[in-house]
Amino acid sequence: MPRYAVISPVFNEAEFVGPMIASILCQDVVPAKWIFVDDGSTDGTVQVLNDLASLSGLIEVVRLPAKSQRRPGGEGIIQHALKRLDLDDYEYLARFDADLLFDKHYMLRLFQEFDGNPKLGIAGGELFIERRNGTLQPEKQPVTHVRGALKMYRMACFKDIGGLAADVGWDMIDETDAWTKGWETRSFPQCKAIHRRPTGEGISRLRYFWQNGRAEYLSWADPLFVILKAAKIFVLDRVPLGALFFAAAFFFCYIHGVSRLQEPQFVASRRKYHRSRLRSWFTARHDQA
Repeated sequence: MPRYAVISPVFNEAEFVGPMIASILCQDVVPAKWIFVDDGSTDGTVQVLNDLASLSGLIEVVRLPAKSQRRPGGEGIIQHALKRLDLDDYEYLARFDADLLFDKHYMLRLFQEFDGNPKLGIAGGELFIERRNGTLQPEKQPVTHVRGALKMYRMACFKDIGGLAADVGWDMIDETDAWTKGWETRSFPQCKAIHRRPTGEGISRLRYFWQNGRAEYLSWADPLFVILKAAKIFVLDRVPLGALFFAAAFFFCYIHGVSRLQEPQFVASRRKYHRSRLRSWFTARHDQA
């Protein structure tokens, strides 16, 4: 059985964290270590975690001071967990949000994909939102992108990319880094997880779009891709103010020269990826015409 560790950043997750832990502990392959890093929760999250930690020796709880500065996406606090892990002890590292419910065979299926492809460096399943009528609606993403909520890293790949960035866009930066090092990234729809608090629900809608625009800038998105994505948000998603905030954040950072990674190979890989997506999009539209 593969040996893996899990890190989960938490903030006011008392409603979600218990069932999420149960859905992992009943997997075919359970983690060897699981570290929760609490960023000053006020809703009883820590009590739930401490109670569960007393029942399971694999769970460790790290509590940060209240009102600590929290990076978007939780990546600013991941380092607190990494300091408590000897990465050489594990073959894989997972970064899971606490508001998920995993299919019973999620981990087994994911490790089968890793076993079948030695170049697979980052992988994850597909996130679904459960509607009131009981149906599951996927949170769509490109097949080469793994949502930040449920990333699994082959340890060799994680070391290769030097860990995770600590700002919005980290879950695009890590994948681009992996590509430049010769690794592949992929999400697998047969590995299902329910997202009980859909992406962006914990923050205001406009702030969500602003953060996404900033993330595209920090991860060196192609400007044409950003413009077309803003148009999609405006026309197809019918969120005109969201489209404005998304585009404004990108070009605000661009105009003000906000600091970002300066690695030509990274930039070339990211732009190549976006141009490939643009070609696919235009080809699909042409075929439909």
